[in-house]
Amino acid sequence: MKPGETARIVALSFLSVLAGAVCAADSGSIDQISGDVTVTSPDKPSRKAGAKEKIQSGDLITTQAKSEVVIKLADDSVIALRQNTQFTVTEFKYEKQPTDTTQFSLLKGAARFLTGLVGRASPNRVRVTAVTATVGIRGTDFEVVVVPVDEPDKRAGVYDYVHDGATNIQLASGPSVDVNKSQTAFAPDKPKPGEPALYIS
Repeated sequence: MKPGETARIVALSFLSVLAGAVCAADSGSIDQISGDVTVTSPDKPSRKAGAKEKIQSGDLITTQAKSEVVIKLADDSVIALRQNTQFTVTEFKYEKQPTDTTQFSLLKGAARFLTGLVGRASPNRVRVTAVTATVGIRGTDFEVVVVPVDEPDKRAGVYDYVHDGATNIQLASGPSVDVNKSQTAFAPDKPKPGEPALYIS
């Protein structure tokens, strides 16, 4: 084999490995999208999201009014973001190992979660942070809502509704509560006199 051919093969092999590394960094992709949705990566300017777009750890996904997006992760987790939502895949590690981790951050709005393989194998390694609350999973289908300010029909705070299974929600200040199927936990932004900081509503 000629030296030039050897160098070419090495270069192609390197590019193949590099491409694999890039793909491995992808947490998932957009499965369905409707309306105005943007993705902002830590090292890139904000961009308009499209169907099948790759999502990586650290990406901030924002939905505007009358807009929704469904994200499917590599472990088959599904996240549906409602309108006026800001959401980040904080950390996603899926190697079919006990150290696999899934962490999300919901800054505002509403997100519904269907647990994937990481959550089924290691439920204690899946977390959703919502302002001052952290939701841990003990089930497969739940919805977290962050209301920044009081609305006519909804008080400001964090809501955790379980469609199926169970979750546990804990505040940074300490209180926690288990939430079972068809229950909603509520952590008011500004508790009224005598009102608990966290309770089943």
